[in-house]
Amino acid sequence: MSGREDYEERKEIRREIYQQRAERARENSNQYSKQYDKISSMIPLGQPILTDHYSASRHRNDLKRMDNNIRKAVEEDKKAEYYKDKLDNLDNNNAISSDDPKAIEKLENKIQELEEYRKRVKAREHSTYELQNIGQEIRRLKDRIKELKELDELDFQEINFENGKVIHNKEQNRVQILFNEKPNEEIRTILKQYGFKWARSQGAWQRLYNKNGIRSTKWVLEEMEKLKSKGE
Repeated sequence: MSGREDYEERKEIRREIYQQRAERARENSNQYSKQYDKISSMIPLGQPILTDHYSASRHRNDLKRMDNNIRKAVEEDKKAEYYKDKLDNLDNNNAISSDDPKAIEKLENKIQELEEYRKRVKAREHSTYELQNIGQEIRRLKDRIKELKELDELDFQEINFENGKVIHNKEQNRVQILFNEKPNEEIRTILKQYGFKWARSQGAWQRLYNKNGIRSTKWVLEEMEKLKSKGE
C-alpha cells in the first residue's frame, strides 16, 4: 500500500499547530492593542510635545512605545490571518495527496463522480470543451492511479555509492539519499536542483517517492559521478 500510515495523524497535528498559532497571535495582537490604549489614555488628546518642559522626554518615549505596540499588533494580526488561511486550506483542500494511504480509493471515487457529471453534461446543452475538460481530468486521475499501483509493485533496491546510499523509506513514503558525511556545496546544489530537500529529523536528503523522484535520484547519482571524475 502506498502512502504513509500516519498521514491522518500528521494532518491532525498540523491542524492543531495552525489553530494554536492563530489563537496565540490573536491574543498577542490584543495585548499590544491594550498596551497602546493604556499609554494613549494617559496623553491628553491633541497635546503636542512640550519641548521646554520636563515631560518632553517621557512624551516622546510614550509615542515611540505606542508606535511599537500598534505595529506589533498589526504584525500579530497578520500572523493570525496567515495561520487561519493555512487551517482553512488544510480543511478545504480537495487535492488528493500521494501520502494518503487511501489515495487510490479516493481517486477512484473522484473518477466515478466525474463520470456521473459527464453523463449529466451530455444530457443537456453543452460546449465541446466541457466534455474535453472532464475527459482530460478523468485520464489524469487514471494515470495517477496507474502510477501509484506500479509504485506499490515496484521493488526498489537500495543503491550504495562511495559516500552513502539511497533507500526507499516506506514509512515516510520518500526516496532518501543518506551521506556518510556532509556533502559539499556542489553536491548540495545538485540535490536542490533535482528537488531534494534536507530533512533534519531523518538525517537525509529526500523527496516524494514517485516516478519523478526515482528518475531524479538516478540523475543526482550521475551528476555526482561526473563531479568525482573531474576531481580524479
